[in-house]
Amino acid sequence: MALPTWELIRAAGLTSYFLLFVSAACGILFSIKVATHKTNQLLQITHQSAGWISLLFGLFHGLLLYIDTYKPYTLTEIFIPFTTKEETLLNGFGTISLYLLVLLFISGDIMKKIGAKVWRRIHGLALPLVIIASVHGILLGTDASNAWAIILYAGALAIILSLLIVKLLLIKAKTKKVVSA
Repeated sequence: MALPTWELIRAAGLTSYFLLFVSAACGILFSIKVATHKTNQLLQITHQSAGWISLLFGLFHGLLLYIDTYKPYTLTEIFIPFTTKEETLLNGFGTISLYLLVLLFISGDIMKKIGAKVWRRIHGLALPLVIIASVHGILLGTDASNAWAIILYAGALAIILSLLIVKLLLIKAKTKKVVSA
């Protein structure tokens, strides 16, 4: 009996994306710091845990492509961006997404060594990561033509962009208070 790799590939990719969304949303909410201390602790733990598990599911998603019997990818195609024979750009976006996730986690682990300023700049790659992963899923995912998948991707992007707008408005309001004081 053959492994249901295609279903596992799809499920791992969608799970990775959803957890990336949860991580990004919790990270933005945590950075706003408008919640109670206990809620902020929960947001930070959820941000870190969902991001880590997203990375694992993303890696699983890619590795399953190697053992897929219908359309297997080589390890080079999986781990070196833009080397696939088909959908080169979109597959490359998937690989870049994985690498950005790895970079975000490494930077978090070495934040004290690289400094908060450098860490914040690296963490600024989280938005491009969400956008690139969304494009990868929307345009390459086999479920992307289904209404539920479109709602998932569009809803996740809308929520992340809305949270970023709120964050920027709060930063602007704080800046105005400091300047006028």
